[in-house]
Amino acid sequence: MLGPMARAAWDGFRLRCPACRRGSMARGALGMADRCPACGAPFEPEEGDFIGAMLVAYSVTAVLVVAGVYLSAALTRLGAREQLLLWCTFGAAFLVGTYRNMKGAWVGILYAMTGLRRGGR
Repeated sequence: MLGPMARAAWDGFRLRCPACRRGSMARGALGMADRCPACGAPFEPEEGDFIGAMLVAYSVTAVLVVAGVYLSAALTRLGAREQLLLWCTFGAAFLVGTYRNMKGAWVGILYAMTGLRRGGR
């Protein structure tokens, strides 16, 4: 059973509103809605909240890249240039491909900690 913070982060990662769990955080292919279409909870309620999302996305990417470098160095015969190309490409693609989900997870964490002032009140 997930705790409230883990549940909210998971809902956010899946781009579901952590407040009502019905509305979608997604807008288009890459964008995020400003508010939940179902309950009105803000998804970026305070100026600067995007910094936490960047920190989460960067941290997860950095951990995966470092772990990948160590594993591929231990298990393959790739040279330094190939490793650099592989892991820089992976890191950039992973970060771009999952940033919206990481931002959603951060919004879920904010919701669990502050309630996001439901409905903007």
